[in-house]
Amino acid sequence: MAAHLGLRSLFSRKKKRDDAEFEREEIEFLRKRGVTVYLDIGANTGQTGQRLRKKGWQGRICSFEPIPECYEKLAVLAAAHSDWKAFNQAVGDEDGQATIGISENRVSSSLRAATDLLVSIYEPIRYEASVAVPLVRLDSLFDQLASESDVVHLKIDTQGYERNVILGAANALQRIDSVRMEVAVSEMYAGEMVLPEAITLMTSMGFVLIEAWPAWRHPRTKEVVHFDLLFRKGTIEI
Repeated sequence: MAAHLGLRSLFSRKKKRDDAEFEREEIEFLRKRGVTVYLDIGANTGQTGQRLRKKGWQGRICSFEPIPECYEKLAVLAAAHSDWKAFNQAVGDEDGQATIGISENRVSSSLRAATDLLVSIYEPIRYEASVAVPLVRLDSLFDQLASESDVVHLKIDTQGYERNVILGAANALQRIDSVRMEVAVSEMYAGEMVLPEAITLMTSMGFVLIEAWPAWRHPRTKEVVHFDLLFRKGTIEI
């Protein structure tokens, strides 16, 4: 599944400056909230965890990546760092098995079908294979990932499968402090949750949207196609 910076690298120098600002703000947020556990759903080869470690964040990282060839690279990277565990599983709203489409660029692989529109925007998103992968709900293993005293941040970058991850974490979200997820402005993966639904769903679960960053722009029009949304538990503070 996609790493957050995988599609960001397609764009301009300004985009790279935006990335640097995003990374700085992310670390500041984690430290401000006192986050001790970072759940990295859709870890690809470990880019997010590596970024966190390079920026000096030393909390526990739990990275989930279902594609075997990507997981192998993730596992090697995680093993080289302290308090970083890698899981060869997809995360969703069921426990069992699912089929993931493998994109040519790997970072855009998904448990949902890529639409013709999405492939027309960026050809390397086209699927060249598929593979059966284990599927798990966060609710099923959350107690293995965090203790009652932990402050947990959940990052979801699952290429259209964000709704499923959230629904499979209905109980876990009661113990999660903040959530960051990449969400499309309009449907790019068949049946995916788009921006308005994401905000409504997270609000219904007791979270408030506090920040949004452009995550992927259309290569030609430069219009935003995906946003990174940041939510925290609670309501707007006075």
